[in-house]
Amino acid sequence: MNIPKHIKYLSIIFFLNAGIAILIGGLSLISVFHSTLTRGELTPGFSTVLSRIAADFGLMILFTILAIFFLIFLGINLRKLKPWARTVTLVYSSLTILFSLISLLMGEGNFSYQFLVQVYAVWVLTRPEIKAVFLT
Repeated sequence: MNIPKHIKYLSIIFFLNAGIAILIGGLSLISVFHSTLTRGELTPGFSTVLSRIAADFGLMILFTILAIFFLIFLGINLRKLKPWARTVTLVYSSLTILFSLISLLMGEGNFSYQFLVQVYAVWVLTRPEIKAVFLT
């Protein structure tokens, strides 16, 4: 079966978002290493620096890695036209839109391209012709 072009685009966007998360995560780790080196905190030993980074950023790193795998996993399964992938993506996108709007209304966030990506995802996945492709 042919994959609809919007599903291809959506999966590519998910793959690109995973790549951006890898890039930003990598740059963040490099920044932490650099700031630790310039403050002279490397003298106790490299393992001390690693343990400090793990303690400070361990949970954030774990969530970033999970998000990267999640986006790649969704992108692959959307291309395979798995019905559950459509449902999971709709839930994920809807929650992301909701939390983005709440954050904007409370003045705690700024407008992000992620908001537009998730609006596009909901638009694509609720179109009748796309629904029909996932149901076959």
